[in-house]
Amino acid sequence: MNDLTKRAITSMEVAQMVDKKHADLLKDIRRYVGQLAEGKIPSGDFFKESTYLDANGQERPCFQITKKGCEFIAHKLTGQKGTEFTARYINRFHDMEGGKLECPLNPIIASSVADLGRVTERIMKNQGSAPYKIAEIFKMQCEQFGIQLPEDFVKIPEYEQMQLTLE
Repeated sequence: MNDLTKRAITSMEVAQMVDKKHADLLKDIRRYVGQLAEGKIPSGDFFKESTYLDANGQERPCFQITKKGCEFIAHKLTGQKGTEFTARYINRFHDMEGGKLECPLNPIIASSVADLGRVTERIMKNQGSAPYKIAEIFKMQCEQFGIQLPEDFVKIPEYEQMQLTLE
């Protein structure tokens, strides 16, 4: 996982925090990025375009949003929503900085990753993939979402290990 994703949260999580459709938040962020570009202000300190795999394994757009990006969004919100979002993102980044959370994970993302894992497993089993190959792909998918699985999550059978070293 690169350094940015350790210091950022996904636009999906922000959309949930501000009670907004993810597609609408993406439109807002793209507008902000355009306005920053017009002012010759780099947007990379605030928002970084990214993608994620949905439950069907299709790549979808999202943004990694830094603490500065959350502050930017919070300044655009007013009233109760603005206050609640500000408190949520401040707590979120304090948790990340304090080492309480290695990665951002909310129930929607966790559910999507689980669904993606089940779909991947079904497809790979139908294609005759070895169980350790399915585990490798699932581990890779989890890491895309910042979910760290144990180093020994993928267990390659001894006979497969011998074959791999002969190749």
